[in-house]
Amino acid sequence: MVLAGFLILMVSWGTQFSFSVFFAPLARDFGWDRASTSGVFSLSILLFGVGSIFAGRMADRWGPRHVVAAGGILMAGGLLLSSGTQSLWQLYLFYGVTIGLAVSAGWGPLAAAVPRWFPAQRGLAMGIMSIGISVGILVIPFLSSHLISAFGWRFSFAILGLITGTVIIGSVFLLKKGPTPSEETPGGKGLAPVSPLSPSTKDWSLTEALGARVFWVFFFGYLLWCTGFYMISVHLAVYGIDLGFSPAGAALAVSLIGGGSIFGKLFMGMLSDRIGPQKVMVINLVLQGLCIFGLILSRNPLPFYLFSALFGFGYGGTGPQIPLVVAQFFGLPSLGAILGVLILSGQIGGAIGPLLAGKIFDLSRSYLGGFFMGGTCVMVSSLLFFLLFFLLRTPAKISGGEKGPVFKSPGPG
Repeated sequence: MVLAGFLILMVSWGTQFSFSVFFAPLARDFGWDRASTSGVFSLSILLFGVGSIFAGRMADRWGPRHVVAAGGILMAGGLLLSSGTQSLWQLYLFYGVTIGLAVSAGWGPLAAAVPRWFPAQRGLAMGIMSIGISVGILVIPFLSSHLISAFGWRFSFAILGLITGTVIIGSVFLLKKGPTPSEETPGGKGLAPVSPLSPSTKDWSLTEALGARVFWVFFFGYLLWCTGFYMISVHLAVYGIDLGFSPAGAALAVSLIGGGSIFGKLFMGMLSDRIGPQKVMVINLVLQGLCIFGLILSRNPLPFYLFSALFGFGYGGTGPQIPLVVAQFFGLPSLGAILGVLILSGQIGGAIGPLLAGKIFDLSRSYLGGFFMGGTCVMVSSLLFFLLFFLLRTPAKISGGEKGPVFKSPGPG
């Protein structure tokens, strides 16, 4: 199960993050400004969020296999069609719409399934599976850069389509439907506490979660984090080119995000099982915000690559904690649907961030203002997730005037 998720996330997220290295040749060949070009990725991210709601619901009902297989077909088809792009609207349709929906069929269903299969080691299991994302970001953008240099962006899109389709469809056969209640723990007694944060005293429905104060703190914290994170992810390579790096050298910075996130996921996955996912999230969000400010000041290779790698480390330590926190706040039965709505919040931010940075650049011919706003968004996100500690001590108010369970405060770290 974890191996299949690793491979699926590796090719799907690695391909999606490769848009950063396609950015410059697409804008150059068609004469598009940076706001219009980054809008393709923004649309993809937004539809990733919308699709995650439906993908999560379908996975809760039928298991992840059919949902992920459909995503693999969509991704392969979208990339192959993107290779024949002749105008901006075609790339918005072939890449923006199709790739966004395809990636949504992978992360949400897999993130909901793995905690059910490994209740006693969720942090480690999610960390290992999510390393697939990191390996994909490390390898595929760098590979795409060399393919583009040698054969052009059209051929590179087509090759990525064939690779992703083959790997995802092949990996689907390793996926399983969710375990029965007796399989969720070795003792067959259901979900056991797995971290310093005690789990919810009941399983929440999506409707109940939408009425909870803690849900909306999570919603806006996730939105702000993704605003800053995707802003950097999309514009980092072209920012590096503006600083004087070669296309391959700028692509290396994107790959270092993936490389750094491997270590972040390994180390922070184990730390999460010891001190709890909330504390790990806050630590890594602060690190990412500081690294964005560091990138603003970078003018030489050493700080540019160092802050890129540390930014990736923080990203790797943050992402896998999200389904863990959600599972422990709201329970497992509706986890896919609740994650889907939260993923949508992140992708709204992920759509805003790249567009905002592109527009600010088109107006000012500089990334300074955009990146500063991105760093500020991430730092505010860390503050919101820190506030969850205080919400745990009070009842969560539910729509209709009812009160939800009282969440217990984390134990000593």
